[in-house]
Amino acid sequence: MDGRAPAIGRISEDRVSQLPATPAPVRRDPAGGAPKRRTRVLHIVTHLDNGGAQANTLLSVAGLDRHRYMVDLAAGPGVLRRDAIASADRLVVLPYFRRSLYSFGDLRAAVALLRLVGDYDVVHTHGSKAGVLGRLAARTRRVPAVVHTVHGFPVHEYMPGLKRHLLLALERVAARCADRIVCVCDANVAEALTLGIARPEQVRVVVSGVPSDQIQSGTGERVRRELGIPDGAPVVGTITRLMEQKAPLDFVAAARWVIEAAPQVHVVMVGDGPLRDQVAAAAAGVPRLHLLGFRNDVPDVLAVLDVVAFSSLWEGLGRALTEAVLAGKPVVATSVNGVPDLVVDGETGYLTAAGRPDELADRILEVLARPDRGADMGAAGANRVAGRYDVDEMVAGLDHLYQEVLEEQQA
Repeated sequence: MDGRAPAIGRISEDRVSQLPATPAPVRRDPAGGAPKRRTRVLHIVTHLDNGGAQANTLLSVAGLDRHRYMVDLAAGPGVLRRDAIASADRLVVLPYFRRSLYSFGDLRAAVALLRLVGDYDVVHTHGSKAGVLGRLAARTRRVPAVVHTVHGFPVHEYMPGLKRHLLLALERVAARCADRIVCVCDANVAEALTLGIARPEQVRVVVSGVPSDQIQSGTGERVRRELGIPDGAPVVGTITRLMEQKAPLDFVAAARWVIEAAPQVHVVMVGDGPLRDQVAAAAAGVPRLHLLGFRNDVPDVLAVLDVVAFSSLWEGLGRALTEAVLAGKPVVATSVNGVPDLVVDGETGYLTAAGRPDELADRILEVLARPDRGADMGAAGANRVAGRYDVDEMVAGLDHLYQEVLEEQQA
């Protein structure tokens, strides 16, 4: 971020005991007072594969003022490792830390975190597994400030009841170990309180920041030429992860109906994940349906889309959704969890029931039938959220939160 001292990446491959956290350097008070030690912060996230929680975490790590903070990151492996090295002062990779619900490496990860966290002033966890293990370790080691961000809820109506009860029990135990629990939107606050995984006095809202200028800078001409889409042809798309939560097969079903009803429409699907093969099989033979896999040029892809659609079964808020709204696109999305915080039904797009690809298709066609293909809806959505999802505002919110908790502990 502007004004931030460059991060110096140092990486440790699970050599926590051999590489103890270095003492935080002190800086001289310009007024000639006593030297001030920088606040040591450790962020913990389960893995470094592509995802909204990971993007949020890396922006948070990179954005904190290096004159006042020393910021390290502990995480499982993943493709974002190089970005993590560039963002953090030190990266500790825990190779057995995995996103799967249960793994044999969980105990080793817990022991490693227990050794690591004790040298920090603030421990900030992200996501369910890192959140449970990290909060327990931090409270056990009496870390002064323990913060957890809810990027998405660990339970949903599609999971077996016993599994749901177990996960809620773990989250409730971990919640008692946190000084603050951060939600990325107001709807998530209400849900966290209803589930009993946070207390009202713990909860704060700090929205997930998005680099708006970058998202809004895309141009679609190159992507249109790459895919052979004629000038003027309507384009519908989604940017998602191909996993159960996002219901990508529902999007493919909706795309089939849209293409059959409107033969001039092209549909673009960006993303990768464990359901890649099933999605490819479902899309086989569908004309004008483009499966692009993972892309690094999301702003350019967004620029070519007339309508952006999301078929999630459950969602915290949705980073790709936030990006689509900020890009000024009309959005058709399932009305789950925090999504209605971003999409006003009938004004900035449409909300549909989860698991109903037919409704998703009908609403997409309704937007495309408008004289401007929903451009006015997209503009209304972008105006409504302008300035609310700024990265600097997110980082300032976290800075205030850390200082609030640390001052409470010193009182």
